[in-house]
Amino acid sequence: MKLNDKIAESIAKGNAKNGSKAVSEFLAKNPRTFVILDDDPTGTQTIQDVSVVTDWNKDTLEHEIKNSPVFFILTNSRSLQSSEAKSLAHSIGLLLAELAKECNKQLVVISRSDSTLRGHYPNEVESLIDGLGWQNTKHVLIPAFFQGGRYTFEDIHYVQDNNQFIPAGETPFAKDATFGYSNSNLKDYIEEKYVGLVKRNHVLSVSLDTLRNTTVQTIKKGLTDTVSKHIIVNATSNSDLETFALAALDQENNYLFRTAASFVNAITGIASKPLLSKQTIFKEEDKGGALIVIGSYVPKTTAQLKHLKKKNSKAIFIKLKVGKLLSDTSKDYLKSITTIINNRLERNREVILYTSRKVYVGDSKKESLDIVNKVSEGLIHLVRSISIRPKYILTKGGITSSDICVKSLGVKKALVIGQVLKGVPIWRLDKTSKFPDLPYIVFPGNVGGEEDLYKLINSLE
Repeated sequence: MKLNDKIAESIAKGNAKNGSKAVSEFLAKNPRTFVILDDDPTGTQTIQDVSVVTDWNKDTLEHEIKNSPVFFILTNSRSLQSSEAKSLAHSIGLLLAELAKECNKQLVVISRSDSTLRGHYPNEVESLIDGLGWQNTKHVLIPAFFQGGRYTFEDIHYVQDNNQFIPAGETPFAKDATFGYSNSNLKDYIEEKYVGLVKRNHVLSVSLDTLRNTTVQTIKKGLTDTVSKHIIVNATSNSDLETFALAALDQENNYLFRTAASFVNAITGIASKPLLSKQTIFKEEDKGGALIVIGSYVPKTTAQLKHLKKKNSKAIFIKLKVGKLLSDTSKDYLKSITTIINNRLERNREVILYTSRKVYVGDSKKESLDIVNKVSEGLIHLVRSISIRPKYILTKGGITSSDICVKSLGVKKALVIGQVLKGVPIWRLDKTSKFPDLPYIVFPGNVGGEEDLYKLINSLE
């Protein structure tokens, strides 16, 4: 049997299992507080009715720990330099440990990151563990994200493209100027990211056969007995993740989870719900033109933008030229674009604001990330400057979504109300934001087919 067929068969067999209530039943008897540190806003792409906070002062986190069994902290650490991301993770870890003790809560901490393996790994995970002060912590890597076509099979992480399963290390995501990598096998990926300090033969792999053909008690014993501090989990279905989640929850050892979005559902017992419709999203006050901001530059986003331009003749397309943002004349340039956006929104027109597609790369990973942030600063300024309330705002790309939300709109807290496409969450912004109660759509750069951005915008007219 060909590899593609093997993976497809594994997915089908896993999906054929009925959804288990075992995690929910366990949590009803053994409550936990789940804190998900999200390195960009896209980690909310599988859940609903959960809060996202954008600051991490003591009062904010204390309120959530006391009142919310599950909540996200939007750190946006993927936009930070490595040293800054480490420092942030450590400081949040210290505060969470203090609050867990004060509030008498047992925390489960998840470092949610990219399903295509980009991010400050393992630095921020190690710093978070150090801040928490947890002893003998096992570090679990689970990048599976089924809504986006990400599967881990026989230790290799795959990205689905139509009917093909491509090893993650062979995709454009692996060539990221800041977070690039070579290995698709997660054992090798860990060794690569630890620069050889952790060897692949010291990484425990939890196989699909173990998850599907042994008992939870057997899995628990294997996790307890292993001397490995690093664990990878194979998964091609939600049932695989639910089985592992139950085994990890039902013991006293500390685990720090580095995962994509699907595991959040599995370990919290939050079942996925149907996609939201136009009728369930908008309220009477949600009127006027929409604002779509496209900052992501990955090939998938560029293809979606190209299709959108081809099919949508009614929207106003505004190209934000990156070269001008990096020049000394950017202030006047941004002012002229702000005027155009306000004018079009006032006329109830859709505005598509997008960055030019040429990728500017620095001489180092640090310089490349600095350029990304400079571009984001331009987008932040534009959205902060508009005075006309849109019907909704859609942002494309993780860093873009976070920066617009926090730095342009002043959002302190949002409620995830569900998904409008698979892997595309929609939030309602808090009352203190620039546009209170606005629908805010977070469209990840690496999610969706070529037609999906157009179809989504068209469906919300």
